[in-house]
Amino acid sequence: MRKFKSIIAGALALSVTGCADTMDRFGNVSMVELAATLGGAAAGGYVGAQFGGGFAKTAFIATGVMVGGSAGYAASRFLIPSDQAQHDSSARLALNTKSDGDVVRWQNPETGNSGIFRSVASFKSGNGQLCRQYRSSVVLKDGVFSGSGTACQQADGNWLKLHEEFS
Repeated sequence: MRKFKSIIAGALALSVTGCADTMDRFGNVSMVELAATLGGAAAGGYVGAQFGGGFAKTAFIATGVMVGGSAGYAASRFLIPSDQAQHDSSARLALNTKSDGDVVRWQNPETGNSGIFRSVASFKSGNGQLCRQYRSSVVLKDGVFSGSGTACQQADGNWLKLHEEFS
């Protein structure tokens, strides 16, 4: 038993030292990154709250907060606000008016960044909402990032991203 406690203590010590770099980076977080992280976490928590009940609902909310916060932070790391506005505008156009497979292109003359957005499949959710799976690619100076996700149209006509993954 003593050996087991020593192993646990060692593992905890190593995991805490791994946080040093993370804490150093925390001081360098911009307001845009912070806002994107909090916004993503809030949206993810809201989406998670729509599923399950009891403990499952709590798990969905926690997962939504973590995934949403991570996605918001990642998006803010490579798109400045004017790029994000161009991307969001193309996303709204594609989701609202284009057929599955139609490509909407955007380019930001301010930064030279560009991208494409297209819906790939449309379906109705269990509660009757129109949902669309999509693909998006963003071309930056240091590479191309592609991602996919799912968004559902809300009662007010706006689209809520249920999940999004970029790599």
